Amino acid sequence: MHRPGGARAGAARRVLDLLRAEGTISRVELAERTGLTAATITNTVRPLVVDGLVGEVGRDPQPGRGQPRRLLQLVAGAWHAVGIQVDRTSTTIVVLDFAGARVATANLPGTGSRGPDATVAALADHVDSLLDRAGVPRARVLGVGLVTHGPQDLERGMLLTAQPGPEWLEYPLTGTLAERLGLPVLLENDANAAALGEMWAGAPRTDTFGLIYMASGIGGGVIVDGEVYRGRASNAVEIGHVALAGGSEPCVCGGAGCAQAEAAPHTVVARALGDGDLAARFAVTGARDGTLADFDRIARAWRAGDPDAAAMLARSAHWIGQAAVTLVNLFDLDTVVLAGPAFAVAGTLYRDHVAAALERRALGRALSGPRVHVSSNAGSAAAHGGALHVLRTMPAGAPPRLPAEAPARGGAP
Repeated sequence: MHRPGGARAGAARRVLDLLRAEGTISRVELAERTGLTAATITNTVRPLVVDGLVGEVGRDPQPGRGQPRRLLQLVAGAWHAVGIQVDRTSTTIVVLDFAGARVATANLPGTGSRGPDATVAALADHVDSLLDRAGVPRARVLGVGLVTHGPQDLERGMLLTAQPGPEWLEYPLTGTLAERLGLPVLLENDANAAALGEMWAGAPRTDTFGLIYMASGIGGGVIVDGEVYRGRASNAVEIGHVALAGGSEPCVCGGAGCAQAEAAPHTVVARALGDGDLAARFAVTGARDGTLADFDRIARAWRAGDPDAAAMLARSAHWIGQAAVTLVNLFDLDTVVLAGPAFAVAGTLYRDHVAAALERRALGRALSGPRVHVSSNAGSAAAHGGALHVLRTMPAGAPPRLPAEAPARGGAP
């Protein structure tokens, strides 16, 4: 099993990243895109082929350029990774193959009022069931990316916040889940994970962009030159708790006028509940753990042409637009992605409001027009990014030989 270290490991990661992003690519193009020499590419690719991680899949004829180039592709079944996004109101689990394609997914309730022990036990059971149904052997799972809110201690795999309850503070999340599953577990911030997922599988063809993530709360992520911008507690771009001009709603952080307090799904749902006629029309329940379900009911009413639903969402989108202006001006960005389950139904409405706000107030708008995208996997972007984080981070040598692949007794080894 090849486990290259140092510069060679870095070269292998860059090659695997490009193959995962492009699908197929030649050695010549790998050298051109990475800036590595042809000899380095040859020495990097050879052990990946030997280990069964990369394969040749034909030739790309280059008219007038001599011999056709051999195309390389990741061996999709070599390894798999699991991504889990979990918050109080929703849970998404995805299984990706080594090429980053989704092979299985499950959408489940969130943590609700359960403590971490019960939550971890339920997550482990669901992962086991999903892998079994997908026919993915445990021996070919590199690990699990567990994605949730911040702040976090990534090394110890713990939340540094007493949310959703005091028992979650410094609970050994990754260690407990790893023990239950028998697999390595990495912790990641939901917005950061969604940004990673968009970088490798989304629409923006750029390695520098910002992301606004909205589930039950609001967070932010920034990718700079292909890497996540982090802080001390993997919580650097906390756009949900930036106070916005004109805002006044009290926030759980102790401040007022934060984007999360003004625009998050719970605020939209609370306004609907404040009007009995609207609450009945939208069929919102106000259940503490059903905020996203209630928000989706309002979003579906907007899609059906309800003007009151449109006005409520537009008010929320106005504040998200303000937050996007702050994000873009602070990091000198020209691209913003909207991701998270709250954008799954109403994403286009928010996109249009955010784009209009950036056209008016982004400082760099004269240099290049700001671009706003809704994630193609808005609801599962964070889980997808969590699994991709595992694929990019965990060392991948030769896949283990499974019992079904063992040679017959007395056969050739």
